[in-house]
Amino acid sequence: MNQYSRLILLGALLLPLADGWSAPVWHELNGTERTLLAPYADRWDTLPAEQRDRLHKGAQRWQAMDPAQRDQARQRFEQWQTMSPEQQGRIRERYEEFRRLPPAQQEGIRQRQQWYRQLPPQQQQDLRRRWQESEPGQRPTSREHGERPNRQGGSDPLMQRRGGGGMGGGGRR
Repeated sequence: MNQYSRLILLGALLLPLADGWSAPVWHELNGTERTLLAPYADRWDTLPAEQRDRLHKGAQRWQAMDPAQRDQARQRFEQWQTMSPEQQGRIRERYEEFRRLPPAQQEGIRQRQQWYRQLPPQQQQDLRRRWQESEPGQRPTSREHGERPNRQGGSDPLMQRRGGGGMGGGGRR
């Protein structure tokens, strides 16, 4: 076997280990990361590399957040914990649907969500009430709320789902 063949074989053998290189072992975490990930300390090094990597990246995002962002994340987590498994499942499904949308549609939804969150609480409440009181086919469109339609000129699929979602669906209350 020549040297070139050995390198290819070695690369093929080591390729499955490449995922593990991005996921640190416990002693490689800094003090803050260890504190944040303490619930996993006893089993950290036995977790799959992709799970360690996800948790590590989450800890890094947490460290980069300002206090207001951390508070908001805590509130969302607490809200998530109070949801039934069915509610959590619906949210996961909607998130996966969102991720499958083209980037332009995702951006349109993000912009409408940002627009909605900047409305005064009373106006948010009025829009939510109008949305919930109307039939799915008769629900107000973003155009009726004085908002820009999406780039395709229609409404987003996630905004028109099975009687839920949109401006009054599962948003913050």
